[in-house]
Amino acid sequence: MEQSSSIWSRREITALLAGTLLPPMPAWAAQAIDQTKYVTLGGIGQWISIKGDDAANPVLLVVHGGPADVQWPNADKYVPWQKFFTVVQWDQRGAGHTFGHSGGDKTPDVNLDRIVKDGLELAEYLIRDRKKKKLILLGHSWGSVVGSLMTAQRPDLFAAYVGTGQVESWAYNVKSQFNTIRAHARAVNDTATIRELEAIGTPDPTNSHQYFTFSRNFRSLWAKPDQDWITHLRAQAAALKGNRDFADDQNGQLFSDPLLLPDQVKTDLSMVANHIGTDVFIIQGADDVITPVAGARDYFAKIKAPHKEFIAIPDAGHFAFMTSDAFLPALTDKVRPVAIARGA
Repeated sequence: MEQSSSIWSRREITALLAGTLLPPMPAWAAQAIDQTKYVTLGGIGQWISIKGDDAANPVLLVVHGGPADVQWPNADKYVPWQKFFTVVQWDQRGAGHTFGHSGGDKTPDVNLDRIVKDGLELAEYLIRDRKKKKLILLGHSWGSVVGSLMTAQRPDLFAAYVGTGQVESWAYNVKSQFNTIRAHARAVNDTATIRELEAIGTPDPTNSHQYFTFSRNFRSLWAKPDQDWITHLRAQAAALKGNRDFADDQNGQLFSDPLLLPDQVKTDLSMVANHIGTDVFIIQGADDVITPVAGARDYFAKIKAPHKEFIAIPDAGHFAFMTSDAFLPALTDKVRPVAIARGA
């Protein structure tokens, strides 16, 4: 049945996203799935959702960024994906529904190593539950750190790794953002900022206070789609204020950020996740300055994998997977056929 699933053309996907094309009915009856549940991972109940139009489709596990930037508030963005993939959302340890359900600010072991192990337990669970041989893993930003380590440690579980907003290292990001801010300050003759940055000289990536100080206005230099996305999220937050789920989302971020910052600062994926024994696809916004596209390319060049591809999406930034209509066609054209062939 999996082999008979249609591979849609880029034109059809574009029309589908625009709402002008209804999907053709297959000869066999598709079995849709729509579940939310708590599964025990690392000794605590963690929230997942499993949604898709056809259970025969490849399973795609979304590893959210942040830390604790859960994706269920953006469920509408994933509806078109669900025609081609069974999409699994996971609120990581200390995040969102999992934060609210399993300890709140008493949640134990909120660290990178434990979250990677939780993710691998989840992958094993999904393979059993969905009766698949392998999964696709998509990691965004912080989730690209978790996801790269997951696939490097257990490539047997994954038909492909997809990174977006791909991190190489905190140190690379700090240096790149510092240089971007300095170049802009010089271009607009912002003497106060120039003096501040010249006093720093070379930023110390281990000094998080220094980083959060000099980068305080960095958002104004983000790609416009990223700025628009943050405006959308703020409006969404205002509409949800007072909602219990929203409170768990916000409190989970406040709780997780300081606990996971040390792991972010010290992790260099080019050193600890440069051998990935499955196919690797980096789908990066070409205008990403948060996790700079040059850093993603540098990490990509150092990865040893059976097959790897780097796809730059024009006119898109850090949140390309949420803001660009080109992202889903990249998934369906490049990743989906590989995943079907490998039993995802």
